[in-house]
Amino acid sequence: MIGEGIGLLSHPAVIAAIFVGVAVGIVFGAIPGFSATMTIILFTPVTIPFDPSVALIFLVSAYGGAVYAGSIPAILINTPGAPGSVVTCWDGYELTKAGRATYALTVSAVVSGFAGIIAAIVLLAAGPVLADFALGFGPVELFLLAIFALTIIPAAKGQSLLKGLLGGTSGLLIATVGSDPQLAQPRAVFGQPLLRSGIDFVVVLIGLFVFTEMLFLAARGSILENGAGESDDRTQISEGIRAVLQRPVEFLRGTFIGVFIGSLPGAGADVANFVSYNEAKRWASNPAEFGTGIIEGVIAADSSNNATQGGALIPTLTVGIPGSGSTAALLSAFAIHGLNPGPGLFGRSGTLVYALIFSLFLGNVLVLVYGLSGARYFGKISRIPIRYLIPVVTVLAIVGAFAVRNTYIDVLIMILFGLVGVVLVVSDYPMVSVVIGVIVGGFAEEGFVQGWTINQGNAVQFLTTSNISVALLVLIAFSLAVTAVRDKQAE
Repeated sequence: MIGEGIGLLSHPAVIAAIFVGVAVGIVFGAIPGFSATMTIILFTPVTIPFDPSVALIFLVSAYGGAVYAGSIPAILINTPGAPGSVVTCWDGYELTKAGRATYALTVSAVVSGFAGIIAAIVLLAAGPVLADFALGFGPVELFLLAIFALTIIPAAKGQSLLKGLLGGTSGLLIATVGSDPQLAQPRAVFGQPLLRSGIDFVVVLIGLFVFTEMLFLAARGSILENGAGESDDRTQISEGIRAVLQRPVEFLRGTFIGVFIGSLPGAGADVANFVSYNEAKRWASNPAEFGTGIIEGVIAADSSNNATQGGALIPTLTVGIPGSGSTAALLSAFAIHGLNPGPGLFGRSGTLVYALIFSLFLGNVLVLVYGLSGARYFGKISRIPIRYLIPVVTVLAIVGAFAVRNTYIDVLIMILFGLVGVVLVVSDYPMVSVVIGVIVGGFAEEGFVQGWTINQGNAVQFLTTSNISVALLVLIAFSLAVTAVRDKQAE
């Protein structure tokens, strides 16, 4: 079957699907708020007339391109194209303000391409084994993973523990807006039927990052800081490639964190980025420099981000449980084209499945090629006068917010959170804490309620359900302790 799968990739239509799919994913993934999930949903109906092999390989390729492309606006205008690119902003945008956008974009393309290739190798070689381990993450473990993600933000960003936890708690409260998942009763909808389905985290993301950044950019007058030098683009590209080659440990650590967390049902790149960045900072000899424009921060963020692509496909293909929102959208596309993921998939549709997996190799090579080819041109965006840049990005933000659910209320919510973002920045509260709280709020609440019910309200039994839950408790305690000690020393 492996040979037949490779043979399927030799068909001109399939090769064209990969080339076009990656390009389409990059274009749409670079639009603020237009994530990989939305790209897949948009193009799934378009693929219906095509042969399943062409259609599904196109969608998987677009998925990979969109995951990478979310980092392009994150680096250039401090605007993540998707939730998984939030962490890339922290150092990538600082490099752009220093006139080093092409350098950061080059590093992003290199680590994204190679991390995706490694993740594909892991998917091919150890997919079923990792899937079995991922199934050990029940509701309690996923709840504790969400709490761990909230605690590592102030640690990773070097900000106040109290402010970080307040921001994260606010995000969790925002995630409760809508209908109660157990009782189906409306919560904080203020008489608006459209809010019964909740506040989408993509809308919050666009508001807090895109709209807020445009307001501050208008006040600053330029992306580049005063006195920022601009070295030759070709020099920055060669320096970017060399920077990755000189940091194999940082790259591999981020990649394997991405593969592992990506394989956990529901976690995906949204959590993997924060864990990878925190670990990179923990093991670095210069942790204080993270967040100031250090290239290790971009490597940690984007290697884990793209590695989640292959990681999220592990539970999706082997057990039929989506590893992320994007793979949930892929599951529906698989069903439309007659592919039924789950146990026995390789026996039923082995040729097509292996073709999908091997398409990831070529797709990520193209991410590398397209990314390196476009780095010098993408980088010029940072030099566009803001009188042109701000209106264009603002319109894209409005379109992205509206496209989430095709309702004007999401546009109003986006603007509201843009203003909230200004207050958070001025008050030195980490906006990212609010965002991650909204992102993990859904599966955190579901995991808590299910776990509490299963353990009949016994708190000790709840927290010690498994060795994994105990390990996560230790990590949470360690993260809180480290940040508390640092805050005490800073007083």
